[in-house]
Amino acid sequence: MTRWCAAVCLVVITVWLSAGCSAERKAVREIEATFTRGEYRETVALCRHAIRRNLDFAKVYYYYGASLVSMNRDYEGFRQFDLSVARDPSLAKEVAEFLLREAREDFRNSRRHRAAGRFRKAVETDPNKQLGEFEFLVADLYFEEKQFVPAAAFYHSAITANPDTSASRAAYVNLAAAQMHNGSNSAARQTLVELLARFPRGPHRVEARWRLASLAFDEAEKQFVLGNYESVVELLEEMMENTTNHGLMQKARFLLGETYEAMGEFKDAYAAYRGIIQDDRGASGSIVERAREKVRSFREAGLN
Repeated sequence: MTRWCAAVCLVVITVWLSAGCSAERKAVREIEATFTRGEYRETVALCRHAIRRNLDFAKVYYYYGASLVSMNRDYEGFRQFDLSVARDPSLAKEVAEFLLREAREDFRNSRRHRAAGRFRKAVETDPNKQLGEFEFLVADLYFEEKQFVPAAAFYHSAITANPDTSASRAAYVNLAAAQMHNGSNSAARQTLVELLARFPRGPHRVEARWRLASLAFDEAEKQFVLGNYESVVELLEEMMENTTNHGLMQKARFLLGETYEAMGEFKDAYAAYRGIIQDDRGASGSIVERAREKVRSFREAGLN
């Protein structure tokens, strides 16, 4: 009797599993056929119906996501793709390839922002995918959204692979800005130096030189606090070669005077302070007034 019951149970379970698999295959086949015909709204309806029947298999979510993306409902579609890959990680490659096809089509039709979002989702789903020159698009999207860590990574990769293209010129500037936001000022300075060396007459030259000067001054202030006075002098000399900005030049000369003063080189310090006054004859302002006070104190002490 026990053996008979066991046999009956086994048959029942086998039939039940077979029916379940059959229902799954039938649902997926119908969904796939509808999707292939380009009937995306009908595909979405079929996917939702399957999920309500607990036929929530990975492929159902895949076609659900693909249909929504085909209807330009990317936010919703990406979520369904995530559910698909969560159920079957092997689908990551298929999802990424679908998104890459759609993104390339968008790019050919000048839909750059949508293309960027789809390229990004493709490599987020399958990091092994290579984007080539489209890395610039993804980097720009991260930068626009103020996600500076991935933006810097994509800019660096894109520039390394495509160093002499017109796209890399703007990318250098944004890479430096992203590095600054990430607290990597030394890396940002190196990026700008590379930009000016590679594109000395490019349209981004003025902005790059100004950023480089600003970074050099910020670093000089830090080195002054640390007592690294020779480094301060080198940084300020570099800075003054890269900018004609009046306010920044004033601050640099005053810091240079303070640096020489701290080093005991009073004649050089006096000359730096005096230079501020001579360049701003008759002008006022806190730095000019401070420079005048310094000059007066030097004269009274006989250090000029």
